[in-house]
Amino acid sequence: MPGTHIHLLADVLLIGLIYLFDKEVQNWFKKDKKSFLYLCLSIFGSNVIDIDHVLANPMYDPNRCSINSHPLHSWYTMPLWIIGLLFKNKFVRYFCLGVLLHLWLDWIDCLLII
Repeated sequence: MPGTHIHLLADVLLIGLIYLFDKEVQNWFKKDKKSFLYLCLSIFGSNVIDIDHVLANPMYDPNRCSINSHPLHSWYTMPLWIIGLLFKNKFVRYFCLGVLLHLWLDWIDCLLII
């Protein structure tokens, strides 16, 4: 159970990590707080890919690796998220970055289950 709490906290802290390492995001924060808020919502919204957990039975299983167990968490959809990084729209780019970081956290959870 503590691993679940750490995972959920890490999903939320993605915004902070991106802020710390991305100078473009820091500039948006300094110049336009509203745009920065939309960007944060875009990154946090990337957690919406967990909606595919509804298709699983049981919906939540702490001993199940979510990579390849759910449609949006599969190796087949990862190229779509990577291609999304190439979009000019910053909100799409950061949404896809948030999804990829989310999948990376899920992969780490899979390694800890084994």
